[in-house]
Amino acid sequence: MAKSNKIEQMLAFARIDGAWVALMWIASFACFVWQFQYQSLGIVAFVIGAVSLIFASKRVKNFRDNVLDGNISFGRALFYSISIYLYASLLFAMAQFLYFAFIDNGSMMSHYNDIASTPEFKQAMQVYGLTKEEWQLAMDNVAALKPIEIAFQFFTTNIVMGTMLSLPVATIFMRNNKRNNNGHIGNNTSF
Repeated sequence: MAKSNKIEQMLAFARIDGAWVALMWIASFACFVWQFQYQSLGIVAFVIGAVSLIFASKRVKNFRDNVLDGNISFGRALFYSISIYLYASLLFAMAQFLYFAFIDNGSMMSHYNDIASTPEFKQAMQVYGLTKEEWQLAMDNVAALKPIEIAFQFFTTNIVMGTMLSLPVATIFMRNNKRNNNGHIGNNTSF
């Protein structure tokens, strides 16, 4: 198979896996938003987010075992894992943009301001040496962000985190068991 066909095949599988990861992130984000009404959803949001990372890692293993006959180089595993996170981040950023542009209408900031007025939060601000003015300035800066800016910030954060997570995943799941012409098992370090 030509190298360009291998890359196209890998990207096609990564798009599908990235879509599944994005759906998990969107569900996690929805639970995060709804936790202000139903506090137990905060834990559900965390669990879905953690499961999405395990799922993405397992998809690299699945790609190696079912598509590449059990062999994948470090570079290919890294590229595949980063591609999953890239596609997931793109879809998730689009969903967040739509949420903040058309659904939120400032409700998240309102919830954070409500939290900031509780005695527990005020005590926590004192422990961390944060003044009310500093908190208000931070909230004003966040409130001034446009939906596209918020989505872009999450997008870049997800790409950086996905790349960092892809390094150990590629290390764990790389496997090169190809036999060379003499019948000996050797390392295949090609992409």
